[in-house]
Amino acid sequence: MKIFPVSVLTSLALIVVTQAWAQQSPAPAPLSKRERIELCKKKMGVPLDSAESPPLRIDGADGKVSRPTILYQVPPRFVGSRGRVVVEAILDEDGCVRQPRVLQDAGRDLDAEAIHSIEQWVFLPAMRDGRPVKVYYVLTVNNY
Repeated sequence: MKIFPVSVLTSLALIVVTQAWAQQSPAPAPLSKRERIELCKKKMGVPLDSAESPPLRIDGADGKVSRPTILYQVPPRFVGSRGRVVVEAILDEDGCVRQPRVLQDAGRDLDAEAIHSIEQWVFLPAMRDGRPVKVYYVLTVNNY
């Protein structure tokens, strides 16, 4: 007989929890390309919060992380000089380029223009377990 009241209470608790879960706001709709570009423009130059989780590596050390996909790319305006600039940046959960830094330089003018260009690029973010994640990403800008 004691089992019946407990199971009724358990059922009532499940109903309350289920109703509360159903009333939660739905997942946000995916951003359009234009919305993502505008969001990244607002984030440009804003430092990352050090309290946030650190970026992941795509090389496999952090599990199965998909590669980001370029959505919008601003070509650099190289004038006169030729070379290749390799840049490492953090791509955040929105696909925005954050904290780019030169890994392999091609001269001061080329480096500055490559960074200026890459800061404006926008990606579909890297994914892990179906959720967007922040990753380190290496980008190469050529002027040949």
